This record gives sequence, structure tokens and C-alpha cells, in this order.
Amino acid sequence: MQLKVFLDTNVLLKGFAAFRSEQIVPSYISDNTARRYTFEKCVFEIFMAFRGIGGKKPDEGRGRWAEANLKAENDPSPIGKLASQFHNGDTNRAFYWVNQILEAGNGITKFERDILRCVNQEERQKGIEEVQALRELVAERDKFDVLCQQFYKFLEVYAIKELSYCEVFDFVQGERRQVSPARLDGFVRDTAMPSEDFEIVYAAITIPADVFVTDDEHLIRCAASLGLNFPMSAWNFAKGTEYESKVQQVRELRQPRGDE
Repeated sequence: MQLKVFLDTNVLLKGFAAFRSEQIVPSYISDNTARRYTFEKCVFEIFMAFRGIGGKKPDEGRGRWAEANLKAENDPSPIGKLASQFHNGDTNRAFYWVNQILEAGNGITKFERDILRCVNQEERQKGIEEVQALRELVAERDKFDVLCQQFYKFLEVYAIKELSYCEVFDFVQGERRQVSPARLDGFVRDTAMPSEDFEIVYAAITIPADVFVTDDEHLIRCAASLGLNFPMSAWNFAKGTEYESKVQQVRELRQPRGDE
């Protein structure tokens, strides 16, 4: 029986970085003896990492991933770099244009035609520069979308199933679960999971995962609060570098004893 392995955001980012650079991916990504899973929220967190936006725990490194890994000409720029390139360092404007460029992009050609009719040379030149900046922002958005599609391709290549919010939190009539969506309040009270990891851990429990791979040491410590009352405990958690030894431990535990 194949082991069920759940992959947290941080280890997925490490695997994706290796995939993009055509290097050997970590064993928790390529292990053909396991079934791999992640959660929709992890994918959303990864897309934010592409923008240079991290979580509430700076030591996890998500906020620095883009700066360290997106250096090619066809890679998108993180929010901080976009702010300095196009918005005079104003990050509020950078965040605004992340979305608004989708609207503005449709009207660039008309805007450019109007600018070229301007008789005032100074205003005309300023308008031409603004049009060029808009085109570059459209290109940045396109690069970001391509990168997101590359990540989905990565999930496909390594058969990593993305658990959706709907299937995790939809209660199926007659299905027995250790914790149902209707009892989440109790699950929160019974554990000490960090708020941004709570849904991710819950998703892993619904499988349930034999191994939860994460490099988030704070989460690993908090996993002790799962106790022994759930299909997963702190024992199931492992850092990426510990994956192979943890899998071996799980397999040894599953092997029937000679006297049984």
C-alpha cells in the first residue's frame, strides 16, 4: 500500500525551484512509492511567494523566494521591484496595479492613439512614457500567469494531487471523519495550530497523511498539540531532509511482527 505524503508550501517551493532549474528534485517530490498531496491554500501561498509576499513567519522564507529564484529575463518581478521600477517606490500603487492592469491593458491601444494626437510635445512625450510603462506592466502580469501555469505543470509531472477547499470542507453524508467541518470549533480548541496553518493541517488529517513534510519548525513544534486523538500526530511530521528516514519508520511500523 502506497504511503500518503502531504507537502507543505515551503517544501513545494524548494521542489519547484529545482524543477525549473532542471536540477534533481528532492525525494519527497520524486518518490514513486508514495501518493503525494497538497492543499489549495498551499498553492495560493505559492502564488503569493511568486509576488514576493511571505506569510506571518519570516523565518519560513516564502517572502524571499522570488528574490532568490526569479532572476531570468522572462521571470516576473516581485511587488517590491515593481514598486521601484514603475511606481516611484510606492507599494500601495504597486498592489493596485496588480489587478488594475487587467482593465487598463484592454484600453492601451486607444489610449496610445489619443496621446499621439496631442499637440503639446511635453504632454505627448509623458503620455508615450506612460503607455510604455503600462505595456511593461501587462508583460509582467503575463509572466506571472505563465509562472503559475508552470507550477501547475510541476504538480502534474510529479502527480501531486491538489486537495480543494470544497472536497476538504464539504461534509459527505454518511462519511465518517475524525473531525467533520461541523466540529471545526472543537478541533481549534483542542489544538494549538498557527492560524495560517490550521486549514492546511486539517486538510492533511482528512486524507489522512502518513507523512506531513514541512520545513516550518514552528509548525512541527505546534503539531504536538494533536496529541494521540487524531489520525495524525507530531510523529507524522518531518522536515524535507528527514523524509527518507521518516518513510522508513512508517514502513517498519506497518510491517507485521513475526509472532502475529
